[in-house]
Amino acid sequence: MNITTLCAMLKLEQYFAEEILTYDKLADYEKAAGMLDLLYSRATWKNAVTELQEWVGEDERGIKILTLYLHCLLKTHEMYLEKGISDAIFRDTMGFIPRFVKSHRETHGYDAFVWPHWFPRQIAMCEFRVGEYEYEFLAQDDEKKIYLHIPSDADLKSGDIEEIYPFAEKYFPEYADAKIYCNSWLLAPALTKLLPEDSNIIRFQSQFSILEAEPDNPSFMSWIFGSKELACEQLPERTLLQRHAKQYLLSGGKIGRAHGRYIPRK
Repeated sequence: MNITTLCAMLKLEQYFAEEILTYDKLADYEKAAGMLDLLYSRATWKNAVTELQEWVGEDERGIKILTLYLHCLLKTHEMYLEKGISDAIFRDTMGFIPRFVKSHRETHGYDAFVWPHWFPRQIAMCEFRVGEYEYEFLAQDDEKKIYLHIPSDADLKSGDIEEIYPFAEKYFPEYADAKIYCNSWLLAPALTKLLPEDSNIIRFQSQFSILEAEPDNPSFMSWIFGSKELACEQLPERTLLQRHAKQYLLSGGKIGRAHGRYIPRK
């Protein structure tokens, strides 16, 4: 595999892929090698991202940093093959790239990759998409944990959180019995006041025991309304959730997000 076939696999827009391939020919991978190697470890990837951003210089649309990351994915793909993880899982996992680019286009009117801090999880094989959800393997506080992330295109109705268990047992057995956690606006307790009991969001939420609520966290604004920058009076009302959430906020209510632990069916 090379970056050309990788762009095709990810179905990036042709002109966006061409910009990546142009920078690929210019990038000095030999000079960047030391920084790129740091992306494969959770302990060092944060500093590596900062160093790489400084090294590439002006990069408003993220073309340069994305190209360097895609170069790293070539090695990640080899690591997938060594473990026997399918190309389907690889493609689904890396599908966050075109999804994020598309989201930026819909919000701002042009393609860009502005999430360089998120990508190392996939490069280092710490996060995988299995079915509808993404799962991040994390050793924290002397505990093996799996953190559930919900892609914007996930179907909450058909998604089965426990799909990760056979995957973990086969490829990462040290996580086979790990507890699953989630930190998301979808777990915000206030949503029970805004949506009917049979909504997909409330059904999803009911699978978790809430450990901590963060009512002042603003991240829900981007997910519900598409922007954190609009005043309450300007918020759209295209969906039932938007209408109810807007009225709730205008009346002084708070939504935020919450941290929860999955309740296994067993």
